[in-house]
Amino acid sequence: MAGKQPQSSTFVSAAMQRPSGAFMGRFCLSLCLWWLLLFSFAFHYSGVSFFILVLLNTVFCADIFVYSAWKDLWRGRAGLSLLVSMAVAAGFTSVLLRTFFTHYALERVPELYLYTSAFLTLSLWAQGRRVREQERARIYIKKIDDFLPKAARRLVGSQVRKVFANELYRGDIVQVNPGERFPCDGIITHGKTSIDEQLITGNALPAYKITGQQVYAGTVNKTASVYVEVTRTLEDAELITILAAVQNSELRRSYCTSRLDTFAAWTLFFILLVAGAQYGFVYYHGDISCRLLQLNNLLVILGLAPLGILFAEEFPAFFALRCAKRKGIRVQNRYALAQLMQADTVFFDKTGTLTYGELSVCNVYPNPQTGLKKLLEVAASAEQRVDGPFAGAILKYARLHRTALQKVDSFSVLPGFGVKALLGSETVWAGRAQWLEEQGIKVPGQVHREAETVICVALGKRFLGYFVLEDALRDGAAQSVAYLKKLGKEPLLISGDNEPTVAAIAREVGIEKHNFNVLPKTKAEIITNLRALGKKVIMIGDGFNDIVALLQADVGIVFLSGKNTYHNWVDILISRKDLYALVDLFKIDKSIRRTGWFNAVLAGVCTVGWTEFLLWYFGQQANGYWTLGGNVIIVLLILLNSMRLSNIK
Repeated sequence: MAGKQPQSSTFVSAAMQRPSGAFMGRFCLSLCLWWLLLFSFAFHYSGVSFFILVLLNTVFCADIFVYSAWKDLWRGRAGLSLLVSMAVAAGFTSVLLRTFFTHYALERVPELYLYTSAFLTLSLWAQGRRVREQERARIYIKKIDDFLPKAARRLVGSQVRKVFANELYRGDIVQVNPGERFPCDGIITHGKTSIDEQLITGNALPAYKITGQQVYAGTVNKTASVYVEVTRTLEDAELITILAAVQNSELRRSYCTSRLDTFAAWTLFFILLVAGAQYGFVYYHGDISCRLLQLNNLLVILGLAPLGILFAEEFPAFFALRCAKRKGIRVQNRYALAQLMQADTVFFDKTGTLTYGELSVCNVYPNPQTGLKKLLEVAASAEQRVDGPFAGAILKYARLHRTALQKVDSFSVLPGFGVKALLGSETVWAGRAQWLEEQGIKVPGQVHREAETVICVALGKRFLGYFVLEDALRDGAAQSVAYLKKLGKEPLLISGDNEPTVAAIAREVGIEKHNFNVLPKTKAEIITNLRALGKKVIMIGDGFNDIVALLQADVGIVFLSGKNTYHNWVDILISRKDLYALVDLFKIDKSIRRTGWFNAVLAGVCTVGWTEFLLWYFGQQANGYWTLGGNVIIVLLILLNSMRLSNIK
C-alpha cells in the first residue's frame, strides 16, 4: 500500500509515502555518527576524519531524502525533502572545500561539520515523526472479528447442524437462539423476537421483528429463538459492506500532507533567490578567489538556513493540540485539521450530535377526567422495571413530582411498540399511539400532530394522557451553525428520524437544508457524490452506523459516548457536552496556520539575514560559533512564539 499513489488532487510528498521505520532507522545511525563526530571534535582529530564521518552520514542517511526529492521533482513539486537534500548537499560540499582546498584561504570550521550532521539527524527525526503521526491516523480495525458471527445452526431436514457462518448458502434455513448473532442477512420464516440492531441502524432500542421481516448479519437476537431463511450470505451482508467501506477508506487516509512542505518550498525559493543574486554579483565583479569564497558563502547560507523550518509547524501543533486536549478535544489525525478551513459543506447528524441523545419529558397532557397524578402513577409504575431511554425519561419526571409507584404483577416489553403491564386487575398500555389504537383504545387526534416523540398511556380501554419527550439541543448548537455560515460553510442536517422532528431541529439551529429518513448507506453516498464533484466535506456524527459516512468525509468528527465502538477510526473525538467545541476546533486550526507561517518567515528571513551579516561583515574571520549560535537563538524564538498556543481563547 505504501507504494500506491492516492487518487487525490492534493499533493502528497513522496517522503510521506515511506514507512516511518525507514526514517527512524536512519535517524539512529545518523545519531551514532554524529556522536562519533562530536567525539572527534572534542579530541581535535584531523579534518579528514571529520570529512569521512560526514560522508558516511550523508551517503547512508540522506539517501531517503534525495530519492523522495527526485520523485517530487518528477511530479513537478517541491517540499521538505528537496530542501533537506539541498541543505545537506550544500553543507557537505562546503565541508569538502574546507577540507581539501585550503590554499584558497577557506578556513576550516569544525562546527560546520557538526552542524551538517546534526541538521540531517534532526531532519530524519522530524520527518519520521510526521510519518509516524500519519500512520497513527490510519484506521486499525483490531477487533473486527468481534462484529462478525462465527458459526450458524443450519436446519437440515429435521436436524440442526452447526456450521461455520461462511458455509451458508442462499435459501438455507438457520436457527438463531437468544444471545446469538445472526449469521446472515435473511427473512424470519418462523417466530418473533426483539433484535439489537444498533450495529446497523444506530437505534439504541431493540427492534421487534415477526415472521416475514428482514434481519441483518451481526445483529443480536435478544428474546426468543427464530428461524431465518438466508437471502444474502455473510460475504454479501450489509455488515460486510460497512466493514469493507471502512477498510477501503484506509488507502485514502493513509496519505496526508502538511503545511511543512509548503513552508519548505517557499523557504528554498527565498534562499536560492537571495544567495544566487549575491553570488551573481560577485561572479561578475571579482576574481576566482572571490568567486570560490562567495560560492562557499552561498553553500553556508543554504546549509544553515533550513534549521528553523523543521520546527515551524511542529512547535505550534505540539502546544495547540495539548490546548485542544485540555478543552476536551482529542485530535487523532493532526493533518485533518488542515482540511477544516478548506471544507465547503458541514454535515450534522441529529441524535447525539446536534442533540445530547438523551430523552427527557418536555410536556405532559393528562386526560382532564383522570388528572396528572393518576397519569404519572400508572405510567411510572408500568415503566419502573424497564431499562430504556423512554422509561428513564418518564421515571425521572415522576421522581421530580414525588409520585408513589405501585407494584405490577407482570409486564412485557414489545420493542418498537411499548410496554404492557398488569396493574391489579387492569392492563396498562404505554407506548406508540398507533399501537394503542390497534388495541382498540381511542387516541385524541392532536397526538398525531406532535413533532416530538410521544408516549401514550392507557389503563384498560381508558386513555389517561400522553407524554411528549424531546432530545434537547446541545449548548452552542445554534451559535456553532451561525459561526460556520460566517466562515462560508454550508451546514446540512441529515438524519434517519421523521420529517417533523428533523424539520423542527433544523429550524431551531438555523439550518436551511435538511434530509429526513436517511439511511446510513445513503449518508455515505451523499458525501461520496459531493467529494466526486470536488467538494470538501466535514461529517459530524455519532453511532457505528455513521462510520462509513464519517470515513468518506474529508474530516470525521465524533462526540464521544459509551456507544462509540470506533475510537481509533475517526479524525477528531470531542468529549465535551457542548457544540462550542466545534468553534474551538476552527480557532485552533487558524492559530496553528498563522503561527506556522510566521515561524517559517521568521526562520527564513532571520537566518539568511544573520548569516549574510556575519559573512559580509566579518568575512572569513567570522566565528562558526556565532553562525550556529544565531540559528539556535532563532529556533528558541520559534519555540517561544509557539508557546502562545498553549492557551487559545
